[in-house]
Amino acid sequence: MSILNKKFLWFTLYGIFITVVFLYLLFPSDLVRNRLENAVNSPDFTLKMESLRPSLPLGLKLKNISVSSTSPLNISFQSDLLDLQFHPWNFLQKHTYLGLSGKTCGGNFDGHVDLTSLSKIYPPIEGKLNFKTIDLARCTLIKNFLDKEITGKANGVWTYISNGKAGGNSSGTIALSLTRGVYPLVEPFLGLNRIEFDHCEIQGQLKNGVLKIEKLQTSGPQINCLFKGEITLADDYKNSQLNLNGTMEISGKNKAKMNVNIGGTLATPISRYI
Repeated sequence: MSILNKKFLWFTLYGIFITVVFLYLLFPSDLVRNRLENAVNSPDFTLKMESLRPSLPLGLKLKNISVSSTSPLNISFQSDLLDLQFHPWNFLQKHTYLGLSGKTCGGNFDGHVDLTSLSKIYPPIEGKLNFKTIDLARCTLIKNFLDKEITGKANGVWTYISNGKAGGNSSGTIALSLTRGVYPLVEPFLGLNRIEFDHCEIQGQLKNGVLKIEKLQTSGPQINCLFKGEITLADDYKNSQLNLNGTMEISGKNKAKMNVNIGGTLATPISRYI
């Protein structure tokens, strides 16, 4: 009797294995890719990808993916590789919870996102993203957000919570650590056209359209800075209003320290030295 049970178990496992193999080999990748793109595409967003294939245990791997707004100059997300993992309880609830991981801009990321549905990916109801060694010089999102090119490597964590409605109340946190980079200045300062930093730390909280900067600290061979304040976000992020206050210390033999207020917008910041 035990021998029959063992044979039945092995035949069952073999059947499951063969079924999985055939499902993988016969998976209609092109059909699913087209349907996924059509489900996400809307007047606000466009999804494009080079290829799609199944990913164990219950997911999809997307290669060379980009999610962009209607303007080609405002790419919201790009990834060399994106692994989406669906959870079984998605069939029992209204929302769509996805685990995600992948590679982008020379680095890696992982996290999760909770969507209203696959046909409505923005705004997400909840999300968390961990990223490591992201090359800022290759990140189109950062270029568009700040309207300038910054170099360096970024590590950090981003979280987001909303009511799932565009323009609704939302909150979130950001913790960034940047290393060995360059930030170009809009106007020359003390003969400098850019600020080189060895390390930069940014901590902030988002609530009701205002990003509260709890800490923005940089250290480098030229200048050391420490700022706090607020950024009032605009629909066009480049026009977001700045209100930062802090200190700036000039490196060298004769160190000079001054109080600084930064106003204006992300695209055109205005500095006042006190």
